[in-house]
Amino acid sequence: EIKSNKNKLSFKEKFEFETLEKELPQLEKEKQELEEKLNQGSSNHEDLLQWGQRLEFLTNDIDSKSLRWLELSEST
Repeated sequence: EIKSNKNKLSFKEKFEFETLEKELPQLEKEKQELEEKLNQGSSNHEDLLQWGQRLEFLTNDIDSKSLRWLELSEST
């Protein structure tokens, strides 16, 4: 039986997949740390604002990278 190469990852996609596998746990860890900071609170409004903005960015970044990882993982 001849297998199609359509479902195989290119070198670039494989590199992207491996990079995402390394990045996602780091992003999740940073997100968790920020959530803990926000839960502890701060008297500095600027800190809270910056942490909230960073948390929103991280959440969106994690979501998009997780989706891409899932797409690539289906081809491995």
